[in-house]
Amino acid sequence: MITSTTNSLSNLDHIDDELSPEKLAQSVAQIELINKAEAELNKADVSIATLVKQPASAETLAMIAAQQKQVVMAMVGGNPEQAIAMALAQSIEKYGKQLSVIQGWTNGGLAMFESAMAVMFDGIKTSGETSGYALEDLFQLAIMDFMSHGYGPAMDEQMRHFLESTGSGSHGYHESWDGAAFANNCQNVFNYMMNNAPQDSLCHDILIYMNDNCGGVSALQSQYRNNFNNTGGFVCDSGYPSSAGLSPMLRMALMAGYLTTNPKVEQSTIEMFLTAPIGTLDVFIQTNTSYASAIDYIFENDGYQNDPAHDGWREVTQNGHQVIDWEGRGLGSEYFEHMYNDFPPRELTDEDVEEINRIGDQVKMLQQTLKYWLSICRDEQMAIARNI
Repeated sequence: MITSTTNSLSNLDHIDDELSPEKLAQSVAQIELINKAEAELNKADVSIATLVKQPASAETLAMIAAQQKQVVMAMVGGNPEQAIAMALAQSIEKYGKQLSVIQGWTNGGLAMFESAMAVMFDGIKTSGETSGYALEDLFQLAIMDFMSHGYGPAMDEQMRHFLESTGSGSHGYHESWDGAAFANNCQNVFNYMMNNAPQDSLCHDILIYMNDNCGGVSALQSQYRNNFNNTGGFVCDSGYPSSAGLSPMLRMALMAGYLTTNPKVEQSTIEMFLTAPIGTLDVFIQTNTSYASAIDYIFENDGYQNDPAHDGWREVTQNGHQVIDWEGRGLGSEYFEHMYNDFPPRELTDEDVEEINRIGDQVKMLQQTLKYWLSICRDEQMAIARNI
């Protein structure tokens, strides 16, 4: 039960004459912080009580995680408790992100798009690849996050060229854009995103990662300028390696098309779409659909397959390569907006339910930890006030 600071101090047997007014004021302030934190903790308790009556959902657990985070943040101002507060905050942040990803998969739209981009970023980091086409994929991911959140419209036209014709297997030549043009333009796009993307955005995280681990924009310029014409950049070429990847934009196109007609898929299938090499993607499409390859599937499931006025994604011959090309100047803005706003959700699976229940157990355990921690903090401050 929460008591006010006035009542707490009125119950003291005495206040030692040697306790300075400054120290007493600090103690009073600390107890006020604890009162505030306990008020937030009680809110979380009410929410946790509902879990006894009904199965946990990602939405309910995310709400409790947010309430628990408020408890911790209320205590960050107390210097002695700051290290503990930050450690608890990190634990809450971790399972909060896990819940956010699960919600994204099953809600669809931008939330699904965000979850998919996060998985691709993690996949590239886990692979250890910090050069070559991985650099292009990272930059394309940053652009996708930047544009889908509307962080700034000034360079949309240039960015749509990067979405169409850069990244693993997605190289192409159009409207005077080639390797040299991409090399010449990437610095301005990079700087514009760095200056306008929020610090807590995926875009900002990717750009910082590129600077810290991949040689930054200079390495990206070198990749475009020196390797753009190589066979490994063109997924429709007969010599494209089965072990090679696929650009984030094409992965999204493939997954969106598949989920539209097959919403009940396991998380492992989602992660395959987002991280597997082209050979694995081709085998999956051949096994589960009537199409001969992942790229053929994209051509016939991009939303324009029945539109006589627009081809959408298509294969064309350019500069001696078979190129996957979007009909028009850069990737179509309406197509991209429709993709991130209306990205198809997938249904909740048994695997998801197990993960939600596991996180629910973590939430309950941390709730008990928070109660114990606040109790200790209160005892310490009362002891200081008594000057024992």
